[in-house]
Amino acid sequence: MENPDLETPRGTIPHQPSPDAVFVRRLLIVVLVIGLMLVLWQVSLVLILTFGGIVVAVALRNLAAPIGKLLRVSDRLALLYTVLNITAIAIGFFYFFGAMAGHQFSALANRLPQTLLAAKDWLNETLLGRQILGALQSGGDPAERLMAALPWAGGILGGLGEALLMIVVGIYFAADPPLYINGVIRLTPPRRRMRAHQILEAIGEALKNWMLGMTLDMLLLGIMTFVGMWAIGVPLPFALAVLSGVAVFVPYIGPVVAMIPGLLLAFSVRPILALYAGLVYLVALTIEAYVSQPLLQRWAVSLPAIFNLLAILAFAPLFGIWGAILATPLTVAVWVLVQKLYVEDVLDDRKQ
Repeated sequence: MENPDLETPRGTIPHQPSPDAVFVRRLLIVVLVIGLMLVLWQVSLVLILTFGGIVVAVALRNLAAPIGKLLRVSDRLALLYTVLNITAIAIGFFYFFGAMAGHQFSALANRLPQTLLAAKDWLNETLLGRQILGALQSGGDPAERLMAALPWAGGILGGLGEALLMIVVGIYFAADPPLYINGVIRLTPPRRRMRAHQILEAIGEALKNWMLGMTLDMLLLGIMTFVGMWAIGVPLPFALAVLSGVAVFVPYIGPVVAMIPGLLLAFSVRPILALYAGLVYLVALTIEAYVSQPLLQRWAVSLPAIFNLLAILAFAPLFGIWGAILATPLTVAVWVLVQKLYVEDVLDDRKQ
């Protein structure tokens, strides 16, 4: 029998929380959100390296899938075969071409001091050049500059360790993706799990297409740089082509930074050659920025080109150098999330 003392009398208004209770509840929510943001800020490196591992895993899985079908083996054996083959190809590349590439990069490093001396003599010939040299030489004692450069060396070693960690994490993700995907899906409400699975598949497909388009773009820019530098007689065209091709992974900023060694190297031969090298870079980067990259990105993933630059400006302060390097794939993933979760699910703007 129900206790009549516990029943709510008819005609009475249900108890409403007081304004103070509502204020305290909202204040607690704000504090929890701020606390969560601070925690995420503290583990930002872990988050960005985890995403880098996801990118590596997507690449490995898409390389291993056709191998598994061809050899009719399990996914894990196909992944092992893929990793071993990539390792063998890398070793073979450095064995056959490493000596040439190492010689070119070593010669490039040896030529830079001579180039800087030639540039200094050239600047001393003009009043403006002497003023520029005076401003550069007022940077302090060489020993102080050397001590200031030591953190950069530590940062490079740390970056190599972080890159290796991303590769290892990517291999683990690629070895058993259902384990991690299902773990993420189980964090969503049961009625939304099918949709969550569709969204994760869409992100994986977009990242796969982006990586394919980026690989072709890097290859094209490297070839254009090599042909141009070789044609005008700039030394070490292979090393400069590798620098340009790898640097395009960071849109806009990377290729501009990669121009500096090429221009200095050309200037070490003669000043007019630096002008020709600048024209080669200008033509190659113009074709890459306005022809190849837009076409490949439009084919690979529907992402506005300006978002690449905005992504670097947004993610670099949040995640450091890895935020700049992984800015484009991060933007691709965020773009898919916005399209699926907001445009389609909230606005209900699905394509018919």
